[in-house]
Amino acid sequence: MSGIAVNWTAIYGTNNVAAQMLSDLSLTGMESTAIEPLTEQLNTLQQQLTTLQNNSAAWTTLQGDAGSFLSGLQSLGSSTALQAMEANTSNSNVATAAADGNAPQGTYSLDVTQLATPEIDGFASTAMAITNSDAALGLASATVAFSVGSVSVAVAVNASTTLDELVTAINASGAPVDAQAAQSGSDYYLKIYGTNTDQAISYTGGSAALASVGILTSTASGYTVNTVQAPAAAAVQYQGTTVQSSSNLFTNLIPDVTVQLASTGSTDVTVSANYSQDAQSIQSLFSNFNTWVKDTWNLAYATQQAANSSASTSTSGSYQTNANQVIHSLVPMDELNQVTQQLAGFQDSQGLSLGSLGITYDANTATFSVNTAALTTALQTNLSGVQSFFQQLTGSPPGIVQSLSGFSGTGSGSVTETAISNDSNEESQANGQTALVQSQIQQAIAAAQTQYDSFVSTLSAMAETENSFTNYTQQLSQNGTLA
Repeated sequence: MSGIAVNWTAIYGTNNVAAQMLSDLSLTGMESTAIEPLTEQLNTLQQQLTTLQNNSAAWTTLQGDAGSFLSGLQSLGSSTALQAMEANTSNSNVATAAADGNAPQGTYSLDVTQLATPEIDGFASTAMAITNSDAALGLASATVAFSVGSVSVAVAVNASTTLDELVTAINASGAPVDAQAAQSGSDYYLKIYGTNTDQAISYTGGSAALASVGILTSTASGYTVNTVQAPAAAAVQYQGTTVQSSSNLFTNLIPDVTVQLASTGSTDVTVSANYSQDAQSIQSLFSNFNTWVKDTWNLAYATQQAANSSASTSTSGSYQTNANQVIHSLVPMDELNQVTQQLAGFQDSQGLSLGSLGITYDANTATFSVNTAALTTALQTNLSGVQSFFQQLTGSPPGIVQSLSGFSGTGSGSVTETAISNDSNEESQANGQTALVQSQIQQAIAAAQTQYDSFVSTLSAMAETENSFTNYTQQLSQNGTLA
């Protein structure tokens, strides 16, 4: 009878004591009582799991923040850092350019004599007047075939084929072309545009059909292609030599410079240092540092800056109790403070410091700010000095890199790796205990159900006995047997 609601007094009567006991007996109540201590244990385990997961996520966040800063610092300290180059053209209508860090500085003159062009074929057909692109053409059964580079196309046509169907089949072939049902006055014809420059389209089959739709013209000597535009290579006069390319993108003119042609004409390409990009790289480094600071204060410090001056504070000034704190360890803040001190106090062999580069530290916010104009000036006037500064900053013992070893994820014995590993082990244990308690809860529920069924069986028998005895005594009383 488990889980079935029964009106016991309706069965055995309102005066039946056993029926009253059955009505007072609840399967839900028995189950709840049986699993109550286990449920409390399960809730404790789940809270423990949440705490461990939050703690592990917090350590992982700080590890990632520090790792991003470290990666950026190591990048700036490399021998190829701060060598960004840019390329500009005197006439962007003729060409545009881009350069990488190895491009040689200077001004280079180009004369674009020809652009690379794709092939375009098709004229209004003289062999057939097509007034409806969706009407059957009445073509003889044939296979229209052509090739573009290494791609070959074969499309079957017959009397029922329409111009629209032929266009659709060609475009679905995967060939580097764009077929269209072009219109001239009231007549339609097939027009094929090559999508690759300097790549010829060769027609190899279905000549009669292609002549009927405007691609070919029948002559006494055979068929000729109705070419609107022939494919051509791009040509540039550079340093007394004509350089060609199958596309309008040149990578073989100026070393490590890409030139994109737009039209014929002359232009100068000037390659110079890109100080703005170098400044942005340095700005990004300190943005990563400031993110690390923000996350450390938020996740691993007991106080944080108040959002407004009216906030209740646990200390004087603009700080308040940090309700977001997850990591209760001094290590994250200690490591951050160590790196901050090294950055703020570092001076290289030339006497340069971050302040010399327009980078200042604000003790109130524990962050660095970058004066882009001052930094750009420093790069323009002393690029090699700035490069040397970051190389020395990265490699100075005990050095920033060594200070970050606890967060970079490079060593299994680091504080961060150890914390995350410990949390992971405890999570595994807690998950195992949770599974065990959940199993025990199911066992307790099953036992409560068995006990409940036993009680119901026993009390039902008692209720029936009670009713039988009551009926017997009533019969005796009616017969006058009982006084």
